[in-house]
Amino acid sequence: MEENTTQKKKKKKKSGIFYKIYSGNILRDERITKNAGLFALVIFYIIIYISNRYAFQQELHKISDLKDEVKILKYDVLTQQSELSEKGRQSHIEKYVKESESELGIATQPPYLIE
Repeated sequence: MEENTTQKKKKKKKSGIFYKIYSGNILRDERITKNAGLFALVIFYIIIYISNRYAFQQELHKISDLKDEVKILKYDVLTQQSELSEKGRQSHIEKYVKESESELGIATQPPYLIE
């Protein structure tokens, strides 16, 4: 009688879920083998989900970098516009003409219309 109870305990221990997972016998279980295709499909979708998320994070990183680059380029454009407006002022042009010793000068007569 004692032998029967010890054998039953050993069988219970060997038939436990942790033992099946540890020994690899869970892969021979009927429920697992019947649904192997479903498990493969779920694993495939999980892999697709993870790779999709990774690609999305990479795109977000690129967008962030491009936004920073656009901000820098906007500052450069503003700087160049201010320099151009400074160089286009009448006083700056008169100064440049005087320094270059050209024959150009300020008109003494107002412009008139030719008819």
